[in-house]
Amino acid sequence: MEGYRLPPVMFTREEVSSFIAAEKLMQKFTDPSLGNHYASAMYKLKSVLRSADKDWLSNIESRVVMQTAEPMFNDNSPNTLAVLFEGIAEKKQILLQYKTFDTDETTQRNIEPVGVFHDNNNWYFLGYCHLRQDYRQFRTDRIQGIRKTELDFTIEHNALETYLTKTETCPTTKVRILIEKKIARYLASEKKYHGYVSEKEVDDKIEMTFMCRDIESGFARWFLMFGDYATILEPERLKVRALELLEINKQRLL
Repeated sequence: MEGYRLPPVMFTREEVSSFIAAEKLMQKFTDPSLGNHYASAMYKLKSVLRSADKDWLSNIESRVVMQTAEPMFNDNSPNTLAVLFEGIAEKKQILLQYKTFDTDETTQRNIEPVGVFHDNNNWYFLGYCHLRQDYRQFRTDRIQGIRKTELDFTIEHNALETYLTKTETCPTTKVRILIEKKIARYLASEKKYHGYVSEKEVDDKIEMTFMCRDIESGFARWFLMFGDYATILEPERLKVRALELLEINKQRLL
């Protein structure tokens, strides 16, 4: 409004402390391109802080460290998230060079990106793949190259949650294991990825039930991480597979 002036923006110390957490997260969990943009924004924010708040911020920001176990982005594609955000916002297709987990072959695909999400310590994006003529999920650390094109979306896509919560009809196998209570608590963050259904107390242990899609590799290998504290109740095939993996490891260690 003509003649109306907005007072200067001031931040509380609680708000300033939130900047620290956000900055550390951006440094470790986003690609370099977005991280640089955020660092530029933080520089502008810090410039308007009062002297006392600047000192307060400086005293603690060097004492907050975020650590990640593995790189989330391939060195060949340092601006992955930035390109995805642009493609989603402008509804433009992206040209993707992608290497799958089980092959050294890199495929080139035109993708209409629907959304980006973080799960199980990795960044993913979901999009419509013109090569496969279907929706596919991609992990950012396997992206070898990415760039936005001038091609418009050909489909009106639903919200990302629609595809992430979609019920899939992949065949599953019932799995039951018996595990010591002191270990069961540490499986909370991973059990959902193996088809966790329910659990109950049996004497001094926990019986867990899963409807698993991959007992041959996925579940069997996961089980071996804590197998000395657990027992496989069913199926028999899982017991056999776990023993096979143990024998392979034994032969390689000898």
